[in-house]
Amino acid sequence: MTAPLRLAAYAIDCPDPRGLAEFYGRLLGWGIDEDQSDESWVELASPEGGVPIAFQADPDFEPPTWPGRERPQMAHLDVRVESLSGGHERALAAGATELPQPSDRLDANFRVYSDPAGHPFCLCAC
Repeated sequence: MTAPLRLAAYAIDCPDPRGLAEFYGRLLGWGIDEDQSDESWVELASPEGGVPIAFQADPDFEPPTWPGRERPQMAHLDVRVESLSGGHERALAAGATELPQPSDRLDANFRVYSDPAGHPFCLCAC
């Protein structure tokens, strides 16, 4: 029997890995793991341990056109918050942009934002 595989990182393509890692660091309260980072790959480490979020340089990156489908999002992060209003303020202070809420989900327990590179992400209330 072989050993189980383990997830090493969740990598996100972007034009500025350090800048995007710094944004998510402000949002999540995580720090950059300098030992695992260079100019084209930056890892953000959770203070609780676990799988890091990595940011990989892609000079040709084009952001998704959410909610449009011209360039659909391939994946997105969901960030759990205690309250949508508190999460909203923290996201904006970190540098996020609020995106339109889906019209059929106006009363949902999540809100949609964009990071500085244009990746959509959601804040989800507990």
